[in-house]
Amino acid sequence: MTFAEYYREHFRSDIQRFMMSIPAESRNHDRDKSVFTVQYDKLTKDTPHLDTVPPAQRAHFVLALFLSVLVDEVCFTHFKAQYEQFRRLTLYPKFIGNCPGSCQWHFHPRDIFAAVNYSRDGQNAGRRPDIAVYNSFDEASDVMKSEVFDFFAQHMTTINPAEFWRRCVVEFPYKTKHDNEAAIGIGRPLAERPSLTTVRTDRVYGGSAGEVGAASQGTSQTGR
Repeated sequence: MTFAEYYREHFRSDIQRFMMSIPAESRNHDRDKSVFTVQYDKLTKDTPHLDTVPPAQRAHFVLALFLSVLVDEVCFTHFKAQYEQFRRLTLYPKFIGNCPGSCQWHFHPRDIFAAVNYSRDGQNAGRRPDIAVYNSFDEASDVMKSEVFDFFAQHMTTINPAEFWRRCVVEFPYKTKHDNEAAIGIGRPLAERPSLTTVRTDRVYGGSAGEVGAASQGTSQTGR
């Protein structure tokens, strides 16, 4: 199955099944209960929620989740004036830390790739095979680029889709064929972003996989 086939035919049902397997207090961990949240530990091998996605589709699912969270954070960071309209139209999930404490933070979407292969003490490392996404990343980014351009052409014509997409590409964790599209001076990417779970302003957390693992245990962290 190609990523395009998966994204257009299966991702919606998979993300609904995955989200509904998570207790309500975690999947709606926000004052606005229409906001869906994915906490870091709900993707790890220490919890069963990713088991709801068929094994053959997990890599595609993880890529689709990454790209969905990414475009949401890019819109919030760089297109704040239009963000509320974008959020109402898409209802994309937010990727946040664990309770206690880390749930106040939005994590960088690239840390999804670390979370799905993580087990806090290693005891659950064999629960699921590791998920590798690198070989499918170019194909997935092509599909999302097409989705981004179509979405803004149809629903939010005040945003330039080429500019929006360039800001997505600069956040990619791998070198891709889209790298030349990110060659613009856009400043520090994914800067401050208010966490909707608090009344204060937090930053998108973007540490190493080890730092993210520590954060998932409720230890201190530093925002970007």
